[in-house]
Amino acid sequence: MNEKNALRARFKEVLKNLGVERRFFVKEAVYEALKTETEPFQKVLSFASLKDEVDLSLFNEFLVSEKKLHLPFVAKNEIESKVAYDCIIVPGLAYNKNGYRLGRGGGHYDKLLAKYPNVYTIGVCFKEQLCEENLFIEPHDRPVKKVCAF
Repeated sequence: MNEKNALRARFKEVLKNLGVERRFFVKEAVYEALKTETEPFQKVLSFASLKDEVDLSLFNEFLVSEKKLHLPFVAKNEIESKVAYDCIIVPGLAYNKNGYRLGRGGGHYDKLLAKYPNVYTIGVCFKEQLCEENLFIEPHDRPVKKVCAF
């Protein structure tokens, strides 16, 4: 296992060990924070959270009510992007202080972010996913403009 995959395994374990109560309170906090953060935008690409990720269901429901929600669709190993998004919410296994992320290894968001270099991007994660060590950044990696850690 290479170092990047070992780091992925470590942060997957961190996520697995977060308690139900912690996840519940973060769900509300992320809703409040992202609601404010995305207010000026009209076309927000969010995502349907995986079981171990920050739960965006309340936030996504809000975006639906505002007619702003767009969800990713993967085709031909990349995220379809026929909409001119003005904000993209980005998942990650870990983030560093410069907004670089460690993804799950598919490269889907790296390709998407390369297509939208001027779009406002927000990484969402638990505070436990903030990483002080090397994330093994590669030339194709794109940082998010803001990390919201809860």
